[in-house]
Amino acid sequence: MRLQVKGVSFAYGSAPVLDNVAFRVRAGETLGVVGPNGSGKSTLLRCLARVLRPRVGTVLLDGKNLASLRGREIGRCLGYVPPPGTGQAFPCTVLETVLHGRRPYVTWGVSQHDLAVAAGALGYLGLTGLAERQLNELSSGQRQKVLIARALAQEPEVFLLDEPTATLDIRYQLEVLALIKDFVTKQGRVAVFVLHDLNLASRFADRILLLGEGRICAAGVPNEVFTPENVRAVYGVDAVVTETPWGLQVTPVAPVGAPAGEEVTEGPKAAVRP
Repeated sequence: MRLQVKGVSFAYGSAPVLDNVAFRVRAGETLGVVGPNGSGKSTLLRCLARVLRPRVGTVLLDGKNLASLRGREIGRCLGYVPPPGTGQAFPCTVLETVLHGRRPYVTWGVSQHDLAVAAGALGYLGLTGLAERQLNELSSGQRQKVLIARALAQEPEVFLLDEPTATLDIRYQLEVLALIKDFVTKQGRVAVFVLHDLNLASRFADRILLLGEGRICAAGVPNEVFTPENVRAVYGVDAVVTETPWGLQVTPVAPVGAPAGEEVTEGPKAAVRP
């Protein structure tokens, strides 16, 4: 078991945000963290990334307590991509930004190997043609891809991505998540990503963690977590869950308690989960 989270709790002042969160992620596995606004998703990721210190609880990587890591060790173990819009786009080139991901490995200066790794990350995300562009000249979606490339250049054991597709169009949403999943699977790494899109989470996450009010409400493979009952209980929305060749399709129908509208066509009954 590569990543193990034991009883993590966190509070902002006297306001509890996470309550006894525990889960495991195996090598080569992707974990999708979902839940309504304010459920603690981003706070959980920031606790894993050591941006925040949990009030109680332990995070282990291959049996080693991450709280014991210092300096370069942290950067070699954890690659954190904050949510879009966090911070500012500084006046440096795309290549320079991605090379920042090599800081845990650089001693006296950037080596040819560092340049090759950065170039590979840019190529992996289709950003080679933008290498000399200034970061603050790019669109928000392009900048987000650059930050993901920076995390890839870090070569961490665990990728922590907070809403990595929020500013991407539908094509790049599919491409980026497929690339992350492929990289993690082939390299035996771990990825934990926060998503609001349940359908993308169903398609690209091996396992799902459904949070509600800072607690785990359901955990398991997508078919076990994304049920109409769970969606209703956590999101307060009636939904139809349909099985497709590309994963589950969660279609919200109406908020719980809303006046009844037009009848919803559910499609082929064999494909619809009750």
